[in-house]
Amino acid sequence: MGHGLTPLGRLVGAALVGAALAVPASANIIDGTDDRDSLLVLGPQLGLSDDEIARIRKVSGYVGCFRPTPSLGSGALFLTNNQILTAGHVFFDPTTGLRRSNCFFKNQEEPFVQVDLVPEAARFGAVPPRPGSNYDFAIVPLVRPIEGAEPFPVAEDAPVRAGDKLIVVTAHPAGMEKEVPNEIPVVQPCTIRRVPVSTSITSFYRSDCDASGSSSGGMNLSRVDGELVYRGVTITTGLWRDPAMRGAPYDEKRGSVTTALGTDAAVLKAAKELAIDNLFWAAGPRLISNPPPSQ
Repeated sequence: MGHGLTPLGRLVGAALVGAALAVPASANIIDGTDDRDSLLVLGPQLGLSDDEIARIRKVSGYVGCFRPTPSLGSGALFLTNNQILTAGHVFFDPTTGLRRSNCFFKNQEEPFVQVDLVPEAARFGAVPPRPGSNYDFAIVPLVRPIEGAEPFPVAEDAPVRAGDKLIVVTAHPAGMEKEVPNEIPVVQPCTIRRVPVSTSITSFYRSDCDASGSSSGGMNLSRVDGELVYRGVTITTGLWRDPAMRGAPYDEKRGSVTTALGTDAAVLKAAKELAIDNLFWAAGPRLISNPPPSQ
């Protein structure tokens, strides 16, 4: 990846851990062929303008941590240019449940920008989150904003629906059929297949998006009234290392399905709170374990 981080990790249950494993790569390819390819190749075919392609490269990219065990996933700026949204399990050791440290966000523009993250001040859905659960999200502040980056908006008044078309952006998932340079985002066209009624504080939806290791945290985009908006974050898929899942028809019971948390409800609430907090605390992100100073 250009900065000494080896893409390592492990699969926890059916969730996508933020790393590509040092095993023969595979993928959960739903409904036939692997539709993932370079943003520069697929972008124009998907109706993305040059400005939208450049914007994606600036706001999305790699999310990784070094200690106590390395992890690598995907993520994107969310609401502001000073915080990211990704899958929560990227930040926790799967064996001990301890929060990882020495974390970073690296976008995929040219030249790239790499910024340290502050997981100590993050808003997690749960600590530690159960990978692939309705609480598997993280809003994490950067130590400094990425200048000129404009996150994609959230369409709060337009709920997702079955049949909505998605463009999913991933930094560099494992096991792809096509070769894509590490510095170029990977995208895929796919469709929301079902939007279950959520009894949790978060919303979620099922899709036929192809996924594999390091797909965790991938940004789900869609057009609403012609505008490209941030719809969800990929958190889990089926058994992507099982060869029988490659090309299988969409089937939720079998696991030929990918799940994303919506960018509304608890996810949006946490992001808004952190954005306000970071504006108020001009000295930098306030650690959630620290009380506010007396007035």
